[in-house]
Amino acid sequence: MLRFRHGLLAAVLSLGLASQAGAADLAVVGAKIYPSPTAAPIEAGSVVVHDGRIAAVGPQGKVKVPAGATVIDGRGKVVTAGFWNSHVHFMPPPLLHGDKSSTAELDGVLDAMLNRWGFTGVVDLASFLDGTLQVRARIAKGEVRGPMILTCGEPFYPPSGPPIYVRGYLAEQHMALPDDHGSIPVAVAREKAELARGANCVKLFTGDIVGGKIGVEPMDLGFATALVAEAHREHRPVFAHPTNQQGLDVALDSGVDILAHTADGSGPWSPALVKRMIGRHTALVPTLTLFEVEGHKNHNPPDEIVKVEALVQGQLRAFHAAGGQVLFGTDVGYTDAFDTSEEYRLMAAAGLDWRAILASLTVNPADRFGYGDRKGTVAVGRDADLVVLEADPAKDVTAFAKVADTISAGRIIYPAASR
Repeated sequence: MLRFRHGLLAAVLSLGLASQAGAADLAVVGAKIYPSPTAAPIEAGSVVVHDGRIAAVGPQGKVKVPAGATVIDGRGKVVTAGFWNSHVHFMPPPLLHGDKSSTAELDGVLDAMLNRWGFTGVVDLASFLDGTLQVRARIAKGEVRGPMILTCGEPFYPPSGPPIYVRGYLAEQHMALPDDHGSIPVAVAREKAELARGANCVKLFTGDIVGGKIGVEPMDLGFATALVAEAHREHRPVFAHPTNQQGLDVALDSGVDILAHTADGSGPWSPALVKRMIGRHTALVPTLTLFEVEGHKNHNPPDEIVKVEALVQGQLRAFHAAGGQVLFGTDVGYTDAFDTSEEYRLMAAAGLDWRAILASLTVNPADRFGYGDRKGTVAVGRDADLVVLEADPAKDVTAFAKVADTISAGRIIYPAASR
């Protein structure tokens, strides 16, 4: 399984880690703590944070809170490791121009999209690289409140151009995505340049919704294979938007690491197809809510929306039941369905219990993106990425959306009010 090398991200994170050094100590006291998706909970436990790392965790009576620490009252609340959203887009206008937007504008959109929902790590699966790098730099400086950001930069797509559903928005913003004209040398050169500038991953539209007589255009397998090979030489993962069976085949045959969506155009996933995915160590970001949102936006009949929803839930059910690695993601930024409650409900209905959903939010992405030794669990020495929940997800999975506090690298990024 391909994972990030920490060295490749050192330059990205060094400024952010430095900005946390010397920060005031922080403690969450008296909460129920889930150290990991598989560990037994710590009832009435406390977590102490020092310099952006977890300094102590355990039963409240055995954990000493340093004098002068900022204290969050955790009584009646639940603490988990910080959440990852492995499919977002930095496309709202303030994020497109990260150097020009005010701090208040950026804080507002990041709160609405991400901070409010417990996300301390996100993967931007296609936007404009410069804007996202500018936002990332302002977060690292402590100027803006937000999560750690990994980005794929600008995506790659077949010769017919970007998906039909983003063309109007791009025109409104007077922006255009690069056009590689299906040329492998041109595309690989752009890929190498973007990775060198700070992109962390690559996004391919292996099944591109272009409309008209074509409908869905598959990416040429040789084109996709060349881009995947270059990314893997740099130890960077590749995501694919598959759409249908042809897009899935191109993604799997080219060696893509992560499917950015379930694929409503591919029909039910057979055991043989799922075995093929898992045999290639392919992870899946389900984005189940997206299909419901799109159905309503396109004014599809209610029974058609329910049918598509059942189809993609069935795909997730088959993949998860066979042991596939699931990563939580919502496609937020393309959609404005910020509330994560529905995604949790749909995942649970597809057969994922609360522990499997917690894994998709924490240990699975931490492992997949090369942070398994630093993030994803609540343990001494780990990065202090934490979520304080108002209720227990073991009783109701929508509690994952009831966020009281989001803490990234020891800094409270939600809510904004200081204690």
